[in-house]
Amino acid sequence: MSVFVARRRTFVSTVTSVDQVLFMTMSTKSDVANNRYALFTSFRKDGRGVGTAVWIAPFGDGEACFTTGGVSGKVKRLAHTSRVTLQACDVRGRLTPGSQVVEATARVVTGTDCELVNVAMNKKYKIQFRMLAASNKITSIFRKSTVADTGIIISFD
Repeated sequence: MSVFVARRRTFVSTVTSVDQVLFMTMSTKSDVANNRYALFTSFRKDGRGVGTAVWIAPFGDGEACFTTGGVSGKVKRLAHTSRVTLQACDVRGRLTPGSQVVEATARVVTGTDCELVNVAMNKKYKIQFRMLAASNKITSIFRKSTVADTGIIISFD
């Protein structure tokens, strides 16, 4: 039996039993920040979760971060509760098989604190993040506010 382990993009051949296959799950908290996309779930006042696929980057020790618009639903929901969950997913928010939910708390930052989030995102996503920032500047010309002017910092419990 041959198995392709997608997370590490390695091909494991000549596996004699399923027990020998090590599936890379997102069970450790630091692994979630190293994933390309994460399903960020924040909670409404009534307790229902709302999930959104986001780019995520490591941020210091035991933290992760991403940017968003200051008027987004994520920011509004975080004003009521800092409880969030993260789980590995693809660009469309479809969960990665074998990934596990990681509980965390999140806080909203703006101004100079948001610049630190931008640095972390730029470090991980390089040219893609710079292209997104350029697109946001163009969009902000036509809208009254900037698009990604807020950072979310996630602390793992």
